[in-house]
Amino acid sequence: MIRLKAIAAYLLCFAIAALATPRPVVMWHGLGDSYDSDGMQSVAALIKDIYPGIFVHSVYLYLDSSKDSNASLMGKVDDQIALVCDQLASIPELAHGFDGLGFSQGGLFLRGYVERCNSPKVYKLLTFGSPQNGVTDFPPCSKRDFVCRRRNAFLKSQAYSNYAQGSITVAQYYRDPDQYDKYLEESGFLADVNNERELKNITYAENLASLEELVLYLFTEDETVVPKESAWLAEVDLKMGVVTPLEDRKMYTEDWLGLKVLEDSGRLHFCTIEGRHMRITSETMTEVAWKYLGTEVLPPTEEESTKWDDQRKDTGHGVTYASNIPSEQLQKVFVAPAGRATM
Repeated sequence: MIRLKAIAAYLLCFAIAALATPRPVVMWHGLGDSYDSDGMQSVAALIKDIYPGIFVHSVYLYLDSSKDSNASLMGKVDDQIALVCDQLASIPELAHGFDGLGFSQGGLFLRGYVERCNSPKVYKLLTFGSPQNGVTDFPPCSKRDFVCRRRNAFLKSQAYSNYAQGSITVAQYYRDPDQYDKYLEESGFLADVNNERELKNITYAENLASLEELVLYLFTEDETVVPKESAWLAEVDLKMGVVTPLEDRKMYTEDWLGLKVLEDSGRLHFCTIEGRHMRITSETMTEVAWKYLGTEVLPPTEEESTKWDDQRKDTGHGVTYASNIPSEQLQKVFVAPAGRATM
């Protein structure tokens, strides 16, 4: 009898193992990219080659590629995250949770999803060159390029206008330490998800602390995200060149976001990738996928799978690399359309 029970238990374990599939992956692309770009599809193929049967979903705001790309430049981030919360909740393959990969601003927005929704649950969140502490400047100009420098000054002067904070994605994570009080008052997104205002949102900290792992990748030669240390939630005095690491900030010591809980339990990781912004080789992505993705889980039930409706579109094509956007294009989106006030 004991032997029969042992055999039955073995067969049950074998059957469960046979049903198990790699945990799904959700990606959010970067500024100027689209959910179905060539970069996304090629990297998705890499992940699917490593983990056959894995479900990969690429977040989209519009099914039309050009509109989706434009939405990464123009739009209210709060509304976009709310839309993505509904989108992910409607996908049965994600019912039991997923691992998230966010590229450039997509990593910041995925963190916003974790804090505000997290249903379905995110288990591991990996972000690549993401402006987690915002940007204090725009990509630098050469010393003799006075047009570029004046252009950047113009962009910064408009960043806290009502129009910019309600319509321009980059402005909504622009964080000027020299205008910190104005930032706290006017920031349309970042000050909230970083829990920097006096009234803290406990749910944000609880949700972020529930992650199995939070992995923050910084590009060593990043000149697109300024300062590059924002990817590690560090504070940087650009004038003095002084970097205050996360662990020395009140955000960490008072644990506004649950980051100290993650660090104390060994679930917060600071990693580097050699090179410029979003220059990720296939070899590096392969290493990342092997190290952090592919946890085996049971697939959704048949009932959960039938919830998918006529609006479903198979966008399980994977990840994306954020494009470097020329400052001329940024200037165009910072200029309010005719008839709209900029202040």
